[in-house]
Amino acid sequence: MNFNRRQNRIAGPGFHINVRYDDQMMAKAHSTASMPHPHVNLGRNHKENFDVKEQELLVCKRGSSMYHDGYTHCISSANGFDGTGSLPKGGAGGPPSATPEEVAEYILSNVQFVGVATTEYKPSRAYSEQGFVAQVGGVTTLINEGESTIKPGDKVALGLNLKVGRKTSRDKGIPRDKIRFCLVKAGNSRANIAKALDETGQTGGASATSVRDAQKLLAEAEKKRGRYKGSDAAVITPLDSAVASAKTTLESLKICRKGVDGVIDFLDKYQELNERVIGKAASYARPGDRLEVILQPRNPY
Repeated sequence: MNFNRRQNRIAGPGFHINVRYDDQMMAKAHSTASMPHPHVNLGRNHKENFDVKEQELLVCKRGSSMYHDGYTHCISSANGFDGTGSLPKGGAGGPPSATPEEVAEYILSNVQFVGVATTEYKPSRAYSEQGFVAQVGGVTTLINEGESTIKPGDKVALGLNLKVGRKTSRDKGIPRDKIRFCLVKAGNSRANIAKALDETGQTGGASATSVRDAQKLLAEAEKKRGRYKGSDAAVITPLDSAVASAKTTLESLKICRKGVDGVIDFLDKYQELNERVIGKAASYARPGDRLEVILQPRNPY
């Protein structure tokens, strides 16, 4: 096959670093002991799916300490991702199967963006990683393999599309069953806050008006209970029940109702969502089109 992978790529300044391939992540995906979720089980035994091609998004395992050689070890495939087997798979008597979005969220929360592959790399037993390079800054050309149209100025983030009806890779020479990380439009601060609260179980999605109404009902119930000075159980019991019910309602509507630990969990998740932002789009791209992206440092906030 004769084709040019660099077609229509912009020649812009860039910052590049030497990286290494994460052989352990690939080995765990291949392992017969690994039982990944069905959404990522496809193609995990096809070695070609774990080859790195130019302009693919590279990720490393979050918090990994398996290597001590001073290099970043990364991979570009999510096939057979280790740990997804712990997610619900459905079946009689159990919880329903995890959705593609839930599996993708699990994977994204366990990886960190490294950069864009500048060179190809084919993992082998021979030590041949000297020329494996990633671009971590500057201008690069990528393919929009997400589901939404990206416009100039949009912040773009690391994403993963595992939906059954997803389109396969638009790039040439890529196996059809390879699961690659893709670009998605980054959420704004309001969207990220809402998602972080939802992911950490901090809110029921209540509006400010609902919270104020619940506070008003609780105040009225406590006021009625405080006014009654008698000892008639027939009167006291309904009043106490009304106060308890109002407190329960208000508690269910509160944001970060898990206390200090809940606030810390929320901030960790919010920071993680912001760290997925990898740059800013410099051109217009519909799904399948190429676009220029200005890679930028991943600030925690």
